[in-house]
Amino acid sequence: MSHNKPLLVVAKGAAKGVIFAVVKVWDFFESVLFVGGLIGCLMLPVVWPMKFVYVAGWLVFFFCVSKYIGKIEGHRKKRNVKLRK
Repeated sequence: MSHNKPLLVVAKGAAKGVIFAVVKVWDFFESVLFVGGLIGCLMLPVVWPMKFVYVAGWLVFFFCVSKYIGKIEGHRKKRNVKLRK
C-alpha cells in the first residue's frame, strides 16, 4: 500500500488548494455579490411585492452560502493550527 502514498499527498494538497481558493474568492466577491444581488432583485421586471420576496430569498441564500464558507474556513484554520503544533 506504500505506492498510494504519493497520490494521497497530491490529493490532499489539491484539496487544500481548492479550499484556499474558494475562501479567498469568496472574501473578494462577498460584498459585491451582496449589494449586486439586492440591486438585481429590485431591478427584476415583476410587481413590487414579488421583488421583496426575491430579496428575502436572496438574503436567505446568501446567508446560507456565507455560513457554509465560514465553516470551511474555520475547518481550514483549525487544521493549520493542528499541523503547526
